[in-house]
Amino acid sequence: MKRTPITLKLYQQKPFRIMAWATLALLVLAVGIFELMGWPFLAKPAEQWLSKTLERDIQLTKPDESDPRFKLRLIGGIRLSLNHFEVDSPAWSQSPFMVRAENVSVGLRYVDLIKWANTPESALRIKSLTATLLNGNFERLKDGRASWQFAKNEPDTGPAPAPEFGLLAIQKGQITYRDEPLDLELDATLSLQEGEIGADALTVMALGSYQGKKLDIQLKSTGVLPWVAKQGKPIPVELNVSLGRARLDFKGNAADALGMQQLSGQFAVSGSSLAAAGQALGVTLPNTPAFRTEGNLVRDADNWQVNIDNATIGSSRLNGRFVYKGGKTQPLLTGELKGPSLVLADLGPTVGAPAEKQVAAATSKGRVLPDKPFDLPSLRAMDADVKIDIDNLDLGSEILKPLRPLRAHLAVTEGVLTISDIQAKTAKGELAGSVQLDGREDIAIWNVDLNWANVQLEQWLNIPRPDNEPPYVTGTMNGAAKLSGQGRSTAEILGSLAGNVRTQVRNGTMSHLIVEAAGLDAAEALGVWFRGDDVLQMTCAFADLDANNGVLQPRVFVIDTQDSAMWVNGSISMKTEALNLRVVVTPKDFSPVSLRTPLLITGTMGSPDVSLEKGPIAGKVAGAVLLSLLNPFAALIPFVDTGAPDSAENANKTGCYDLAARSKVQREKN
Repeated sequence: MKRTPITLKLYQQKPFRIMAWATLALLVLAVGIFELMGWPFLAKPAEQWLSKTLERDIQLTKPDESDPRFKLRLIGGIRLSLNHFEVDSPAWSQSPFMVRAENVSVGLRYVDLIKWANTPESALRIKSLTATLLNGNFERLKDGRASWQFAKNEPDTGPAPAPEFGLLAIQKGQITYRDEPLDLELDATLSLQEGEIGADALTVMALGSYQGKKLDIQLKSTGVLPWVAKQGKPIPVELNVSLGRARLDFKGNAADALGMQQLSGQFAVSGSSLAAAGQALGVTLPNTPAFRTEGNLVRDADNWQVNIDNATIGSSRLNGRFVYKGGKTQPLLTGELKGPSLVLADLGPTVGAPAEKQVAAATSKGRVLPDKPFDLPSLRAMDADVKIDIDNLDLGSEILKPLRPLRAHLAVTEGVLTISDIQAKTAKGELAGSVQLDGREDIAIWNVDLNWANVQLEQWLNIPRPDNEPPYVTGTMNGAAKLSGQGRSTAEILGSLAGNVRTQVRNGTMSHLIVEAAGLDAAEALGVWFRGDDVLQMTCAFADLDANNGVLQPRVFVIDTQDSAMWVNGSISMKTEALNLRVVVTPKDFSPVSLRTPLLITGTMGSPDVSLEKGPIAGKVAGAVLLSLLNPFAALIPFVDTGAPDSAENANKTGCYDLAARSKVQREKN
């Protein structure tokens, strides 16, 4: 056959094509053979290349190992099997090595390696890592350097990310972790025993300290737990953690027990304060007395759903349903707080008030008002939207009856705490209004607007009396308070108090003994003592107090009965806690023995001093001494008080209208 120029050219190139195909076939065959062999000749070159690239000594085989096992697979990803693997610690570390493992199998995907190479600040994802023995020493310094950072060990401005694992299965291991920024030291032992279905497959026990508190962690799981995987399938897990006096017990499912991701199950938390438990969980919670909480939770990434079946905080008994969303710039807590009983003192430290048995430590020497600073940074750290429905609010006083029930709406928005829609009942009366604490700045601003109505004093005031005697005071109390202040503590806010408080008692009675004691009428009080107390009808009981720069002063403070008219003037300084009150009683009856002189209440709230005004009583005593020189019985004359009965004109005037006018005249007179 005659060859054309084209066929002649193809015939001449045929040997080259055959050679090229043969070379490619041999290359594929060689790769296949080496892939089956595991590329054993790459062990030493790989050690040298990794050591140079990472600037860290890497061992893939033991130096004195007679039959090193090095099997590498490169098709479809990197899979490496080793008898021995060791990564040296960085030069600044005192640890002999960072990782040392026996009978190791590692799997990596090329896409993960490329991603990590392009963004070294991200975490390296390792598809799988299994070993019969794994020992590790991991460290992070205050300047940001971490032992798992390679190359030049340059410090990060943020925390250095630890590797992520799709599967981490270790039969036996010993891990040491030191983290200076977190103030965390941990020594952990772990083991994986695959066997019977339902048996504990993974066990982790760790001891150490966190921020100076003893830390104890125990973890058990039925199965190979992907315990540092972000997208692992949840499996059964049991976790017990104690930090200082706080303890967490959890039993449920988890996909990331180390980072506590994708949790769901039952929990019980107890400790000396909710704040300590919240610090360990990464959640902002208030300071409280000792507590125990039980319920179930679900956590997905930074979001928590918590159902609290029973919460005991001090003497309080609560429950509730809450959702915490922490994946935002400003975390948000929503939900509903319920319960049969809340004792105000149990939450006192949250608003600067001392808890029970801590008064001496919470206030300065000699002062009564709590001066413990508010935790304003915690107030700004989280927003909240919580409905409150409490059956019984104990005010922490043996005299005042509880509020039953209490309903309100608590909201925190960028550091502003507002308790609005307050609806409370006590002693057949009601309390309503709102309270706000603005903590956006270093000095908090406080506002309160409250109203109370139809409160029955004989039921609200718990003051027992012997022999079934009538209550000291009865009546229906109504009033309102609109006040504001600013400061870093309760004491500072009250020391800057401004506003008005007004209250009135209608259809009330008062103990005869109280009136006579206030007027220091010895004869009347002695008679009451022998014949028994009775009650006096209060025609008017009214108080109108102004607050300015922390000083409370009564515009009108009067109590009028059929026996006497009593009014109070002076001042109470909330800033210095100084008392300067003057009580004046004008009798309407005739008493053979009386010391009708103004009563002074001075001193401080912590150390009050009750005395008689020296001027008027000195004149009476001087007159008694002079007359006693003539006749011993004449010494009683200065103490005879004829009283000041109402005239016929004034008899037609009743209630507070008449008394308010007379109180003004009496204050000017005295």
